[in-house]
Amino acid sequence: MVTLLRSRAVLVGLAVGVPLSAVLLWLASRNADLAAVRAALADAELGLVALAIAAIAGVYLLQASRWRSIARTPELPTRRFGEMVVSGVAVNDVLPGRIGDLLRARWLQVDALIPGGRALATVFVDRSFDVLALTLFLAISLSFVASTAWLARIALGAFALLGAVVLVLAGARVYTRRRPRERLRRGLVRRLLRDTVEGLADPLGRRRGVLLVAISLGAWAMWAVAAMLVARSLSIGLSPMEAMFVTAVVNLGVAIPSSPGFIGTYQWLAVSALALLSVPTDQALAFSILMHAVWYVPTLVVGGVLLVRRLITRAHVLTLPRAPAADRDSSGVPAAEAR
Repeated sequence: MVTLLRSRAVLVGLAVGVPLSAVLLWLASRNADLAAVRAALADAELGLVALAIAAIAGVYLLQASRWRSIARTPELPTRRFGEMVVSGVAVNDVLPGRIGDLLRARWLQVDALIPGGRALATVFVDRSFDVLALTLFLAISLSFVASTAWLARIALGAFALLGAVVLVLAGARVYTRRRPRERLRRGLVRRLLRDTVEGLADPLGRRRGVLLVAISLGAWAMWAVAAMLVARSLSIGLSPMEAMFVTAVVNLGVAIPSSPGFIGTYQWLAVSALALLSVPTDQALAFSILMHAVWYVPTLVVGGVLLVRRLITRAHVLTLPRAPAADRDSSGVPAAEAR
């Protein structure tokens, strides 16, 4: 089932995302002086860019800590969650359709020896906190910028997405209360769906929920700091409120189907957001390229290395003697290990 979802996501991404990204890239660059953009990038202050890369690393560290708290798997260290987060972003860099998020669920299932549905639910909840934090950033900063039709659509889409997330979580809670789990005569797909719903219905608790919101706000505040550093390296002055606005617009907007790595979509969103802050097109396009590279290149390289290491480790495990089928649980791992 997961393989089918991955295949469909790739097909949708290629059929819809690539042409749309090409159009958006043209819109972002059509009024720019490409020679001036190249000059601005060549003159960027590398020290500030390095600090921005460190800030993006902080984003991933906070997201890994949040995901670990949601998953409730103390046997796995935060470092392991960080590796899965960065690897998932690396996959999204080269494949459309957010395949990296589905793979994160699979990796967690294997590493923590938990049902696949529960692992998938943790990824959904984890991403939901990103939506919440970014929507709050957008709501706070909207009053500081001029409104446009495309910005209104992004804001409407953000609130609609947040509302959908709330409905899914509330619906899962109601369903599990009214429909007790039946363990007999259930197929693999039904078990996966039921485990996912139960994972979504698992209460976080007020104190832990507040902590997770705080971590999410902190993570995206780090992204805003990285944006301010990149902007400063290009002689663009962004206030904290303006950086919050750019952070929300760019990261909510990339939910639009796009090419791998959000190329084109990312540039149009950044240029359009900075235009509302009176930043010239040449500087805005240079910012979009450099900010994109600040997170894209390091995560692609580091995530690629981690993926290769995981594949090598997995290949080694597969060469070991396997337990009899009768000794395996529904997640496919040896029952003794699951206990």
